[in-house]
Amino acid sequence: MPSVSAVAPGKTELGRGWLLDAGDYVVDLAMSADGALVAAALGSGEVVCVEAKSGDVCWRAAAHPGGALAVAFSRDGLLATAGQDGRARIFGARGDSIADLPGAGGWVDHVAWAPSGELLATSSGRVVRLWTARGEPRLETGAHPSTVAGIAWRSDGREIATCSYGGVHLWTVETGARARHFAWKGSLVSLAWSPDDAVIACGSQDASVHFWRLSTGNDSEMRGYPFKPKALAWDGRGTMLATAGDATVTVWMFEGKGPEGKPPKQLEGHLALCTALAFAPRSGQLASGAEDMGILVWEPRRGTKPVRFAFLRDAVTKLVWHPDGKRLVAADASGHLMMLTS
Repeated sequence: MPSVSAVAPGKTELGRGWLLDAGDYVVDLAMSADGALVAAALGSGEVVCVEAKSGDVCWRAAAHPGGALAVAFSRDGLLATAGQDGRARIFGARGDSIADLPGAGGWVDHVAWAPSGELLATSSGRVVRLWTARGEPRLETGAHPSTVAGIAWRSDGREIATCSYGGVHLWTVETGARARHFAWKGSLVSLAWSPDDAVIACGSQDASVHFWRLSTGNDSEMRGYPFKPKALAWDGRGTMLATAGDATVTVWMFEGKGPEGKPPKQLEGHLALCTALAFAPRSGQLASGAEDMGILVWEPRRGTKPVRFAFLRDAVTKLVWHPDGKRLVAADASGHLMMLTS
């Protein structure tokens, strides 16, 4: 059994619910808005949809020859998928195929639904395209300086943020025009937009985290990561940004005047690279997963020791909370999905 460093006194292992062997490396994981379904994108190219309550497989499809790369549920339960076959797809709740969406490059990397569920964004190569929920093309952005590494919607759905080499771009949905450009001389590898729309944070190829305040355009940089920080997560109020570029989880506090000039909270417990971060909805609980097969739950506002723990069968690849904030689905590199309870 793997080990973790000290857990806060009086706390225990997370409860274990169902365990499913999906069959291959879990590349991405998504939970439906009502908490009824979990979807996994597999390295084999299959997409698997599972009942969150029981762990029973609802349907599975060989969606993307060469490998599936991303999954995302709309507010209304449609599932968007993307893969190395150069396309995205939209499925209904029962696995019925609704639309087949061509990419602009060799593969489609990211899919993201607008908050209303009416529009889907897909990134392929240097281009982002928007589609209706029926798969009708809506607009296409101009070409980015390099491959798009991340996309995120503004909470009202009026803008979409993208990152690549050269910084972050905001695109207006109504016209497709580039509204603003936040320049950065380097390659950005991840993107997270705060729930209050105030801050966009990105992990960088140079092992730093860069963020911009949208009200002013002012930017700041966080250094000291041994590796490029691909794992980023905001809490539900936009007051904490969790980041990881090694085994330590670093949490920056954005309350008041923000993190500038203040030391972050360092959460030490994992024994290998942290690969996944997720805040529970409507609470400050943070879940982290790592290559050591461990899952740790933290309460960063109260302390820097993990308060709950669990283990999977292999390196943790993805984490997603149930909307009730009491259950957590974790996935690993061997294809296992596990429901955990707090």
